[in-house]
Amino acid sequence: MKFKLKIILQYLRILFAQKLKSRKQITDYQKSKLELFAKNVLSKSKYYLPFFKNNKFEWEYVPNMNKDLFMANFDFINTQNITLTNAMQVALEAENTRNFKSEINGITVGLSTGTSGKRGIFLVSEDERALWVALVMHRVIKPKFFKKQKVAFFLRANSNLYSSVESKLFEFKYFDIFKPMPALLQELNSYNPSILASQPSILQHIALAQQNNIIQIQPTQIISFAEVLHESDKLFFEQTFNLKIKEVYQCTEGFLGVSCAHGTMHLNEDFVKIDQEWIDDAHFYPIITDFSRHSQPVVKYKMNDILKVKKTPCACGSSLMAIEKIIGRDDDVLIFNDIKIYPDLIARRIALKTNSFTRYTITQVSAHQLEIGIECELKDFELLQNQLEVVLNTLFLENGISAIEYVFKNEIAHIQGNKLRKIKRLSYEN
Repeated sequence: MKFKLKIILQYLRILFAQKLKSRKQITDYQKSKLELFAKNVLSKSKYYLPFFKNNKFEWEYVPNMNKDLFMANFDFINTQNITLTNAMQVALEAENTRNFKSEINGITVGLSTGTSGKRGIFLVSEDERALWVALVMHRVIKPKFFKKQKVAFFLRANSNLYSSVESKLFEFKYFDIFKPMPALLQELNSYNPSILASQPSILQHIALAQQNNIIQIQPTQIISFAEVLHESDKLFFEQTFNLKIKEVYQCTEGFLGVSCAHGTMHLNEDFVKIDQEWIDDAHFYPIITDFSRHSQPVVKYKMNDILKVKKTPCACGSSLMAIEKIIGRDDDVLIFNDIKIYPDLIARRIALKTNSFTRYTITQVSAHQLEIGIECELKDFELLQNQLEVVLNTLFLENGISAIEYVFKNEIAHIQGNKLRKIKRLSYEN
């Protein structure tokens, strides 16, 4: 009951919080929050304690963080005296047993591999879990106070963090995406959720099953997260279920953003400061400082995601930074002789050419070679191969790129349970 009360109090605090109506209000608010964050949280972190001078935290001297540095200094960054060895042992046991109620002294321990495949550990206290649930209720899954909603949540690993949604308002069911897809679809059909939350690669299977009458579910809300949601996939899901897709930008580093009623992604700048390392006048790498977390401080964490900023005001009126598109990781961008081709451009061109398939992968394996997988009936493979080749050749020629070799396969390079990156660039020698 104590935890549920914390959720209610956090929800009310968010609901009645001061509305940040201008960029100046946002920056002033962040400045005051960062000062408190440094005083109350970073002063308890052995890693950040040396950056205090005369009781003032010197932000300008703090280096940017990344995943390798974060994990290498895990023991010193977190404020709970939890060692990486102990946390990893608990997280791996949960992963192996598929029992995700993993805690150390009341602190939830979670394992993340992200899209890089490198292990990461995250720590979340009960207060932080309550805030996360309240934020999700306020900005993602709106409660219906006189009707309990059923939430189907698809992910490679569950966590106390996610299952905290369970309440009198929400019934929560975790779907383990390592299970065979036919079994998952049967389970989903029996459950018939009000709210379906999953990554796009799994939503593709679900939408195709719905179209083919393998399942007949009637969700009132669909949430996409964990992978890049390409516009063509978004349209496919929305047409299949006759619903607008809610997109969530959530990762180990924090709950970073969510799309509004107009479909625009807004960053949660009232809980996270997001600096920009600009690539050009439209694209940037986000640098995260989450001033709402205290168990495992996230400070000046440079992500390798590429975000495209929206340059026109959103019709919803929010002053929170609007994002046109989450492009994906920096190695989702194809590069030919220093010419960059962003993945959303490729996906959009393919969607304009054909809607005959949705599951494909394009992998740049060398400076002049792409490996392309198409998941389709064998009888359709040659036609789709030719269509893709025309699309890519046209796009590349428009950008001064030529002599690209294609290697086609009638399958996609994806292991179930891993995140699907439709378009990516491997490291290779030039």
